[in-house]
Amino acid sequence: MKPIAILLALALAIGGWFVRPRSLELAEPRTGDAALQQYIDDHYEGAGHRLAVALVDGDSVRFAGRGADEHAAFETGSISKAFTGLLLSEAIRRGEVKLDQQVGSLLPLHESEVATATLEDLATHHAGLPSTPRQPLSAARSFFANLMAGNPYPYDVDQLLDHARSSGRGDEPRYSNLGGALLGQALARSAGQTYPELLSERVLEPLGLTETRTPVDEAGAAPPGYSSGGRKQDPWVQVGYAPAGGVVSSTRDLSKLAQSLLAGRSVDALAPRREFDGERIGMFWLTSPLGGTGRNMVWHNGGTGGYRSFLGLDLERRRAVVVLSDVAVDVDDFAEKLLEEPV
Repeated sequence: MKPIAILLALALAIGGWFVRPRSLELAEPRTGDAALQQYIDDHYEGAGHRLAVALVDGDSVRFAGRGADEHAAFETGSISKAFTGLLLSEAIRRGEVKLDQQVGSLLPLHESEVATATLEDLATHHAGLPSTPRQPLSAARSFFANLMAGNPYPYDVDQLLDHARSSGRGDEPRYSNLGGALLGQALARSAGQTYPELLSERVLEPLGLTETRTPVDEAGAAPPGYSSGGRKQDPWVQVGYAPAGGVVSSTRDLSKLAQSLLAGRSVDALAPRREFDGERIGMFWLTSPLGGTGRNMVWHNGGTGGYRSFLGLDLERRRAVVVLSDVAVDVDDFAEKLLEEPV
């Protein structure tokens, strides 16, 4: 048997026999608005543990939670890209970068193929980059981390740049965590800051998002979440890949962000620019039909090994929803239904 096959067999044995899943049910206590609690009872069908929901109607915000209140910390996964889109919009407004600027002008990507990708290519997933690193050692490391409920993105910025330099560009649009991370780090480099510093200065502090952070170690991480089968997952602390998936937040903070967007802040980031995967996409923000309402929904979702998230906006009705779960089961359908219906 080849060494790699032996390692795979051992990993599967360890994962299967020594890490036992738990049975998951929505946790107690119940917190927040009684009508939203009833809506959860009537409509939430996914596996549950900690669940937090916010419903924004203009200036009004209602919260409900199971085992969590509006201040509870959750990994937001790829909603981090939506934050990065806001940073891109702000950097353009300040005249620091341009959408048609090549990322190689901001980062030391040398003569690699990715250096020619524009910031708009990266923000709309049109750079043709893979989602995750393709270097054999990095790919194997991520594979085993996922297998063992670990963190598949433990890379710093220099390692991210190595991944980018060794990645070719395909001809078709592809959803890419690598591309999202690269764009965020390019914006940070342009501003002479780290990504957490830039996000804090330009988005979090102005909006008073005091419960949102980009952890650089486990001290700032959200609590461990759970796989769909109930297996506890390590926190996904990301440094190099933070702009694509490293932000931790709460329903309180994400509802405040939603209110600012509904009021007209950063509309350039939300506006569709290209077609992508059956949707329209702006600076990472997606636009789709909202059920049978005849209106559109601007949104982003996210997922990590132990979390799922959704932030959706109905700009016409000035209405928004936030749903955060510490179980890796999609909450998209539940969230979209909540955005469609009066509660």
